[in-house]
Amino acid sequence: MPGHTLKVGDAEIISLIDMPFAIPYEVFFPAVPREEIDAYRERYPGSTANGMFTTQAGAYAVRSQGKTILCDTGFGPGPIAFLGNATGNLLNDMRTKGVDPAAVDTVVFTHLHGDHVGWNLSATGKPNFPNARFLVPQTDWEYFKADLANQPQMQQVVPLDEMGLMELVSGEKAINSEVTTYPTPGHTPGHHSVMVSSGGERLLITGDLAHHPAQVDRTEWCSAFDIHHQATSDTRAKVFAQLEADGIKVAFCHFPEAPFGQLIRAGTKRIWQAVL
Repeated sequence: MPGHTLKVGDAEIISLIDMPFAIPYEVFFPAVPREEIDAYRERYPGSTANGMFTTQAGAYAVRSQGKTILCDTGFGPGPIAFLGNATGNLLNDMRTKGVDPAAVDTVVFTHLHGDHVGWNLSATGKPNFPNARFLVPQTDWEYFKADLANQPQMQQVVPLDEMGLMELVSGEKAINSEVTTYPTPGHTPGHHSVMVSSGGERLLITGDLAHHPAQVDRTEWCSAFDIHHQATSDTRAKVFAQLEADGIKVAFCHFPEAPFGQLIRAGTKRIWQAVL
């Protein structure tokens, strides 16, 4: 689908959307003054509508070396009560864009928040990706599993372990010679991104390393959902500096305006620029 697919060397990355949603800025970024956010409205108009932060629950499929790798699985079918009973559409979006859920060989989670694990299992408890192995960040598994009573999203994760479909990963885990996990902790303790390297080109699928495009410059901004604020800010600053310096393309799960981009300089600021 035009605008939703990017080639990185021999690999192909497909942007997927589970659901768009909006949330009040004061809820999502409670420590960021509204006037600072509004200063970026002209540059990133798609991130604000009706005075609210507009975003999406996204995912990515990577076709590499004859395999299909799915990065994250969205919110799930819903309805999601705190988002006005919004419902998810990931499986349909995959099929529309030519990605058969049954063709997925590997599902890799950037982290275990509810908007990234929601389509793992059907209503009957069967895997929606029946031929896949599921790669779970080990530190996230340990963190969220220790508090299952308050982590309902883990109902979409724990059964994968019980079915023998789950593999715990840490550090840089090579999924194949073109796709590797890349530790980016802070948002959650075990959060990692996914680096695609092929034909001398690179792209980083960053999960929730940032939510609003302004954060590529304002790396100190933290959301209410960042578990460890200082670690998140430190990781964001380090990784974004590297992405800018090395010209690595980037894909974010929550940027609403364009699925693929790069970090470049505009005067003294670092900005997000779409590549499609």
